[in-house]
Amino acid sequence: MNNQKISECIEKIFNINTNSYIFIYTPPKVGSTTLVSSLRISLGKSFNIIHIHDEVMLSVLSGIDNITINEIINFLSQQGKNVYVIDVYRTPIERKMSEFFEKISPYHFNNSESNINKYSIKRVSDRFNKLFPHLENGDHYFEKFNIENPVPFDFTNKYTIQVINNIKYIKIRLCDSQLWDNILSKVLNTDIVLITDYSTDKKEIGDLYKRFKKEYKLPKNYFDIIKSCKFLNFYYNEEERNVYLNYWENKLCDVFYPYSVYEYNFYMNICLENQYINDIQLEHYVDNGCFCSCCSKKRREIFMKAKSGEKNFERIIHNHVINEEISNRNKKIQTIIEHNLKTIQNNSVKNQFKIKLK
Repeated sequence: MNNQKISECIEKIFNINTNSYIFIYTPPKVGSTTLVSSLRISLGKSFNIIHIHDEVMLSVLSGIDNITINEIINFLSQQGKNVYVIDVYRTPIERKMSEFFEKISPYHFNNSESNINKYSIKRVSDRFNKLFPHLENGDHYFEKFNIENPVPFDFTNKYTIQVINNIKYIKIRLCDSQLWDNILSKVLNTDIVLITDYSTDKKEIGDLYKRFKKEYKLPKNYFDIIKSCKFLNFYYNEEERNVYLNYWENKLCDVFYPYSVYEYNFYMNICLENQYINDIQLEHYVDNGCFCSCCSKKRREIFMKAKSGEKNFERIIHNHVINEEISNRNKKIQTIIEHNLKTIQNNSVKNQFKIKLK
């Protein structure tokens, strides 16, 4: 392990020097963006927080290759840092749907979201079913964290925490997201608020996504795959599995034959070559992690609003926050100037009146 290279990587990916670190180390499309914004708003400068899916993403963020996320996690722990690693489980069909719709415009149909919104559910279902077995269904807790014996999921408390080499590995489920504030407040021993963020339902493609989730029929052969899913059987108890499987058993259609591995790889190569170039969302989170005084002030305002029950928040974008702060200061200055001018005018009138009385 190259400690110098790891130290350099840590300096590049974290904003502040602190003793506490949270790695939201999950697969894509499991609700982790909401988790990031909630923790950043709630914890401020007390924790360094990174949201990461894999080593490719780490390389892009740091500009450094041949370093693994686990090497960074273990290095920080060996340095005596307080390290948490959080992963999220999402049910397999819904996760595949979300992943598919995330790339439906630039990859799968090479068209604008407004045009794709007009497509039939049959057309979208056909493409989705061709890709179904190839869409993600892995689990970081089992496959990425190098944990030999994962502890059984705690269905009473709705989370699992496993401490290995002073690293606290936490597993939560998206189906319990309304409880995340209570769960993480207990785990982190501090007050956490929930900031719902980055929902596909709210994007331009959202109308089609809602219709698809409502009308989609699952091929019978795919239902058999889901029933035997190792992760569904681990993270859902018998009652929860029965409810989930019964729901989909009532939404079945005929057998469907997907792309082979060769066909899928060929398909993805074509998608990448011809992908539709649309606007890139630069500001992904409600809180992008800037710790300047203005953004920190805005973060505290959002935290207090969330505590009082508000649900919708503006994003903390540094330039916007600075402009808002300057505008507010100018308004205050203008108010003070107007107040002083009014005071001077009133005093002048009073003095003139006194002179006339004399």
